Amino acid sequence: MRLSEIMSLADRLAGCEQTPADSQVYLDGDVRRVLFGIDIDVGELLLARMIGVDGVIAHHPIGSRARLDFPQVIEGHEEQMVSAGIPQPIAHDAMLARKRPIERALHSANYDRVVDAARLLRMPLMNIHLAADLIGRRVFMDFVARRVTTTTPVGELLEGLRSIPEMRASLVQPELWLGSSDNPVGRWVVQMAAGSNGGAPVFRTYYEHGISTIIAMHIDREDLRQLEADAREGVNLRHRTQPGHRRARGARPRSRGRIRPDQALGGKVGFDIAGL
Repeated sequence: MRLSEIMSLADRLAGCEQTPADSQVYLDGDVRRVLFGIDIDVGELLLARMIGVDGVIAHHPIGSRARLDFPQVIEGHEEQMVSAGIPQPIAHDAMLARKRPIERALHSANYDRVVDAARLLRMPLMNIHLAADLIGRRVFMDFVARRVTTTTPVGELLEGLRSIPEMRASLVQPELWLGSSDNPVGRWVVQMAAGSNGGAPVFRTYYEHGISTIIAMHIDREDLRQLEADAREGVNLRHRTQPGHRRARGARPRSRGRIRPDQALGGKVGFDIAGL
């Protein structure tokens, strides 16, 4: 079987009409035994040669077009936010706030270092990123929908995730990084399969529009600090009144970005992709 055939199979399983921008066959070839890893560098290519496998498959983009075009996949955040009921212009701005720093960081990337090493070693090489994440997101969405209601405590959701066999086998367990385990799950989203996590701009937008719990694979430390600061200072995590929603007569207007100490916030449930 050739690596290009494996890519076609992954695309088909994930429902992708064409290979996503963050995935690529860098050096095609016939394979029977492969080395598969989340991250592949030159060391793994040399290991593959030493143990006698026919090719290498990575999850994360390695170089070339898949690495440089990776920001295109970030645009999937906009589609996911709109599906959750967030107005498209707001979703678009939040997506751009996440996408632009990633684009600029890649401008100086040494993008073909590992790919060139594979060519010199004549080692077939590919990566499958978005297709795998789409399949994983579907699995988690189905799992959560079966296990929780809006009133289920977040702690019970965590225990449910930890019961998944692949999770039980992992040294990295699901954790609650924002909020309280006693809070109800409320409205929830599985925030993955858009290249990378949405960071503070996207997560904050979900919270502002009534999403209480975000289930995601990871979040950068600085983005988490921003969300923690918002929660402490009452900034941007309160559900805003949407057009067409009436306030009760005589009720005080909602202060945008305020969150009361007793207001339920499911939080952010995190898990590491290494546990999948």
